[in-house]
Amino acid sequence: MSTRTTVIALSLGLSALSAFAVDQGGVEKSILLKDGSTMHQFKGEKMAMENKFGRAVRMDSGTSMQTADGKSMVMVGDEVGRLDFDLKAHQRR
Repeated sequence: MSTRTTVIALSLGLSALSAFAVDQGGVEKSILLKDGSTMHQFKGEKMAMENKFGRAVRMDSGTSMQTADGKSMVMVGDEVGRLDFDLKAHQRR
């Protein structure tokens, strides 16, 4: 398997695992970012950030982020409390 294929497979796998880590508690989509963190978009277009260690972190609304595939996006809202609750609920199971 080539290096490129491996990187693509890992990227897709990590983003899928990250989405399941939140247990889809209102998460519509999860996007892997260039730095290894994941941006989760909730219903209503509000967003929250999960760092590469699986912790919810605060990010100011309007902050620009770069996705793993090189696209740019802007943070809308800051649902860090909502994401933290979902992550902790998943850990208790």
